[in-house]
This record gives sequence, structure tokens and C-alpha cells, in this order.
Amino acid sequence: MSAPDASATGSHTPSERSPVLDGVRAVSILAVLWTHLMPFRVAGVPLNESLGLFGMALFFILSGYLITGQLLKRPPVTNFLARRLLRVVPAAWIALTVVWWFRPVDLDTALSYLFFYANLPPQRLVPPIDHFWSLCVEVQFYMLAGLMLWLRVRAIWWLFPVLLLTFTGLRISHEITASSVTWFRADDLLAGACLALLVHSRFWPMARDLLARRGVVPSLLLLLLAGSFIGHEVHNPLTYLRPYAAAAFVGSLLAQPRHRLSMALGAPVFAYIASISYALYVWHLPLAATWLGSGDDLWTKYLKRPLLLLVVFGIAHVSTFQVERRFNELAKRVGAGRGRRLKEV
Repeated sequence: MSAPDASATGSHTPSERSPVLDGVRAVSILAVLWTHLMPFRVAGVPLNESLGLFGMALFFILSGYLITGQLLKRPPVTNFLARRLLRVVPAAWIALTVVWWFRPVDLDTALSYLFFYANLPPQRLVPPIDHFWSLCVEVQFYMLAGLMLWLRVRAIWWLFPVLLLTFTGLRISHEITASSVTWFRADDLLAGACLALLVHSRFWPMARDLLARRGVVPSLLLLLLAGSFIGHEVHNPLTYLRPYAAAAFVGSLLAQPRHRLSMALGAPVFAYIASISYALYVWHLPLAATWLGSGDDLWTKYLKRPLLLLVVFGIAHVSTFQVERRFNELAKRVGAGRGRRLKEV
């Protein structure tokens, strides 16, 4: 994949603030919430796991896409890392502090969470914060991105595609359909990164025309669902295509902003859910481990689900707009100060 050609892409490059991306993010968190809070099986098939794989694939595709788009703008390393880490770390550490107040952990486990390596062997993931494995993968990708900014950002044009194929090859060789270990899950992130490289390359107009053909959006969605439907219990070779199908699906939505699904995903309700999606993810399992998620039988437990969801959304709203927003503003000030110092030099 060659470097970007500004004359070829220009205004045809999709905006990173595209409403459809908010819609995809909202769908991804809703799928995860359904997985964890409303688990059920049909004919022995764990649909909860399937929707979780689907949601996390979309989440990682978006993350890889957006982070790589930022890399291509070549911001200062400190600016990039400050904005990324201040976006993720404070809310995560606040949640960890609250959880550990009631459920203390040993020092090794605490350090692995605080510095985002709990998902690496030997894993130290413990409930109700075992879902933090994805934050570990995310932060580790930030570190790789920061390293590329510091060394030579143009190397991502060949490095990310090579890593994508390498990690998929690792999954195939070990017959891993889904995992929380970085090198068995990073191909989702890297597929999103490669989508960003494609969108910013001279090949995007041609790829956009292919992805904009009639029937491409539903076909890719069906392939993505098929690649996620059978989880851990049955070996499903389509899971190896999941990152590629998810990236192509998001790319097809970007290529067809007037498609009915693209328009639907751009609705204001999805924009709001997307805005609080990180806090929803961080808090939903800790809150589900309280009285709100307890019950001696399924009826009692599920009758409390509306109250649990109401509390989850309420805390996510407060966390997003009263906590995360303040740290995001701090990150912007750090970046602006860094930019002014560079100009003065």
C-alpha cells in the first residue's frame, strides 16, 4: 500500500467525525451490553458470546481506524499520547479504585491493571473487571502508535499490513477463534488501521467504488455476523475473516453515506450512546456485580435489568460529561501548549 496522494483523496476522504462512525460505535457497545447483561442460548448456541465478538470487532476496527488517521497527521508524540491516555486512563483508574475498595486484589494484579498488561500471560484478569482486557489491548496499541510517531511514521504503511497478516496467521496456527491476549486479538485493531491507510491512499477512490456497489453493505454484514456467530465451543474458520469483514463493512458504510443503514446509524440517539460508550463499557460489569445484577433465579435477576441499565447509563453520563470531559480538555491544553512551544523554537 503506497503513501497517501493528496490530489487523489482530497475531499473524498471520509471525515473522522462521520456520523456513521458514531452509529457503529453505539452498535458495538449495545452488542457488548446485550452480551454481558442479557446472556441466553438458543438451541445450545451461545448468542451472547456471538454478539460480544461482533461488538468488540466493530469497536477495535473503529479504534484502529481513528488512531491511524491521527498518526497520519503526524502530531507531536507527547500530544498524541497525552490525548490518548487522558481519554482512557482516568476513568479506568477511578473504576478500579471503587471496585478494589470492595474487592481488594494483590499488588501484582493491581499493577497489571494500573499499567494495562493484565491480559498478557500469565493473565491476572479477575471479575468484575475482567473486561478490562480490551483496555489493555487498546493502550498497548497506543504505545505502538506513539513509538511509530517517534521513530518513523511512514513505516506504518508497510508495518501495519504485515502485522495484520502475521497476527491472523498466529490465530490460524493456534486455532484461536477469540482471545483476550494481545497477539491473538490485535488483528481487529490492525484491520481498522489498514482501512485508514486505504482511505488515505490513492487507491481509495477505486476501493470506494467497489464498496459502494449495491448489495455490498448487507453482504458484508452477513459475513461479519457469520464469522462471529459460532464462538468458542465450535471451531468456525470464518472467525479468521472477522477483522477483514468488519473493516470492509465499516469501509462500505463510509463509501455509501446515503445508504439507508448509514443514514439510520447517523441518528442522534446513536451519537449520544457513542459519546458515553467508553463509560458504559467501563462501568457495566462492576455495577452488574452489585445487588442490581444479583438474583437467586433468572426471573428475579432479569426483572432488575431495567433498573441496572438505568443506573449504568446514568453513571456513564456523569462519568463522560463530568469526569472524562475535564481530562479531555486538559489533554487539549497540553497539546496546545506543546504546539506553541514548538513554534517558539
